[in-house]
Amino acid sequence: MKAPLPANEADRLANLRLYNILDTPSEEAYDDLVKVASRICGTPVSMISMIDRERQWYKATLGVDPALTETSREVAFCAHNILDPDTPLVVPDMRKDERFMDNPFVAGVPHAIFYAGIPLVTQEGYAIGSLCVIDLEPRELTEEQIDSLRRLARQATRLLDLRLALKETQQHYLERAEAFDQLRDFSHIIAHDLKAPLRNIGQFCNFLEEDHTDDLPADGQQLVKLLAKEARDASRMINGVLKYSEAVRLEDQDFQLIDLNGIIKQVSSRLLTGDNMQIIGPKDPVKIRTSRIALLQILQNLVGNAIKYNDKTAGWVKIDVNRSEEGVKIRVSDNGPGIPAREIPRITSLFYTTDNNPKGDYTSQGVGLSIVSKLVEKLGGKLFIEAQPDQGATFSFTLPS
Repeated sequence: MKAPLPANEADRLANLRLYNILDTPSEEAYDDLVKVASRICGTPVSMISMIDRERQWYKATLGVDPALTETSREVAFCAHNILDPDTPLVVPDMRKDERFMDNPFVAGVPHAIFYAGIPLVTQEGYAIGSLCVIDLEPRELTEEQIDSLRRLARQATRLLDLRLALKETQQHYLERAEAFDQLRDFSHIIAHDLKAPLRNIGQFCNFLEEDHTDDLPADGQQLVKLLAKEARDASRMINGVLKYSEAVRLEDQDFQLIDLNGIIKQVSSRLLTGDNMQIIGPKDPVKIRTSRIALLQILQNLVGNAIKYNDKTAGWVKIDVNRSEEGVKIRVSDNGPGIPAREIPRITSLFYTTDNNPKGDYTSQGVGLSIVSKLVEKLGGKLFIEAQPDQGATFSFTLPS
């Protein structure tokens, strides 16, 4: 006897499709469940099946030909099981049950007789499949055995839910990654395209100041100076966007064993420290497996900031390393003016510049620490900041082993 369709068949099938489970390879977790079900009930056959529109598809089987992956829905015992999601279907002798007595698997090979199945019910309340056990002789199950089957069925459903959650997480990750790439590329293109008109505005302002100052009234001359300043500030911000987008576009595929002392030497040669600044690296050679390009950018920004804001006659920047089972921690300390506590939470924000600048140099794009924070994150680490006014600052970042 062919099982009737559930009243909610269309919605049930739509719910089944969400799990993307049909026609997937066998998995040990599902295979383990059918093995345990068979042992608990003492039956030679156990299955986890999904009831599709016109077929019964097996996710896991025990005691049948592994090549058998599906049957017609018309002959599926489990097609009857899903009709009542809340109740197990236990048939001691299918030869005496009008629903099954003419089934070819009962009347013919393999001559199945006993069946017990627990519906696999999703969070939405749809029975999309079944965990069942089958025997070739009549039998009964105890309440404890039926309860154990219920628990195994719940575990099978949880596996399906975990699969769905993983699929949704992966999809969200891909969407966020794509949106980030588009935004990153957009900011890079826009910043690049805005440089030319701003450069022209600055040149026009210079032209007016140099050749037509006498033709302008005093308030006009002031407006030209203000316009030139705004153009320079906007240009610095755009340069900052370009530097930031270029930094975060760095690929992390160049991981290699890096000589930290060599990186520090390269940073020192790029930055004009002067006679009043000293860069102190580790005494012993240090090797770190990470991205050379990213590490160079991080140290160049941190050391560069320490040099830029130093207010001491004899300034210094010290770089040291600590290793642990969790990874590597690199500390960059200085004896500069420090950072007010109120500024520390905001200091890695894009375009943020500190007011605690003894040299009065406010030409920075304010992206250095934003770049450092993003690169450390891309390398799988964390950035820490310790500082007090007039007592220097320490920037520490971790890197995985």
